[in-house]
Amino acid sequence: MTQSLEVPTKEFCVEWTMDGHEGGRVRFTLSGQVSLLDGKRFYKVDGVLYISEGSTYCREIGNPRLYVRRNGVEASGRQWGWETISSRKTANRLCTMDGYFVRTGYWAPADRSIQLSIVAEHGFNRRKSYSPTTALRLVD
Repeated sequence: MTQSLEVPTKEFCVEWTMDGHEGGRVRFTLSGQVSLLDGKRFYKVDGVLYISEGSTYCREIGNPRLYVRRNGVEASGRQWGWETISSRKTANRLCTMDGYFVRTGYWAPADRSIQLSIVAEHGFNRRKSYSPTTALRLVD
């Protein structure tokens, strides 16, 4: 595959703060870029998830397992459905190492934009919390 010159690369950044019970807080940042490849036949998401503030309070927020998810939107407004696109890493693990990921997938002619957000799984029952979603319009 080669990168398409028809559609520019779009950059994204999602910041999400989780508050602990005793006043501590941890801010997670998801940043990177999305591009269309091979004549708009494939998409590529290249990014990193990391802790940008408050790494000492990971235990206070329950040391959740975090990962990135994506969804796509077609011209009609129909959505693909959310899908995990990065490995799960605990908050403590993100303190020592950033979570880099690359994901490619099929981009249909009807597709227009891609949505990205962070998910945190808590405890034994894996209760989920979701960050705000960012949407990147790749095709007009």
